[in-house]
This record gives sequence, structure tokens and C-alpha cells, in this order.
Amino acid sequence: MSAPLSVMIVEDEWDIAHLFSLCLARSGFDTISFTQPMLALDHFKQYPRRYCLILLDMFMGGLNGVELSKEIRKYNSQVKILLITGCCRGDISHSIDFKEAKISDVIQKPVDFEKLGHLILQLCSKNKGVGSNSNIR
Repeated sequence: MSAPLSVMIVEDEWDIAHLFSLCLARSGFDTISFTQPMLALDHFKQYPRRYCLILLDMFMGGLNGVELSKEIRKYNSQVKILLITGCCRGDISHSIDFKEAKISDVIQKPVDFEKLGHLILQLCSKNKGVGSNSNIR
């Protein structure tokens, strides 16, 4: 049995961050969550290879999701990043900053946690060689 995939969650609302963490943990992911983007960035600088994926809210105090993604890319250009937003995907994904941030995908709110788990597994499997016999349900 392989080690669980590690996912960092950055969401400025504690309740939502906790919900993401609980749902992903139930699907077999190892999670850590932050409500402050700068604390998440400081943590990531210390452990730039620990996570297969980072789940970011688009609108947060301090740095928004795209700005934080660009900072993360300075330390790891390969980690997968999913941006979560209530805005229209097209409004975000056509900007220069979005392209520079190399965001893997944009997830619209409200989030379907089953689909999110499958997407995370799919994205992480591309780089980690994870088998298809995951416990995602």
C-alpha cells in the first residue's frame, strides 16, 4: 500500500478550509490547510516537494489565488495547482497572470467533492505513478 497523496489547502474561510480538509481526508488524502496565504507560502518554502497538489481559493486577503500560485512556482514548477472560484472560469483563465501561474485547472463553486477527489487523483497520478486502485469514493 502506498503512502497517501499530500494536498495543501489554502482558503481564507476556516469553515470551508476545514470542510475541504475533512472531505479529502475521508477520500484518503493527507491534508494540511491554511487560512492565511502568506503562512501557506512560508510553509511551502520549507517543504516545496511535499505536496502533489495545492488547492487555492481565488479571493483571499493578502494574496489572491493567482498571485499565490505565481509565488509557489518560484519554489516548485511541477506541483499541480487547482484554483477554486465562484467567478466565471473564462474571466480568470484568459489573463496573463493566470498563464504565468501555470494553474492546472479551475474548479467552480459549489464544489462536487467526489469529482474533486477524482480530479486530484488524476492530476497527481500523472507525476507520481499512482495506481488506479485508490479508495476515492
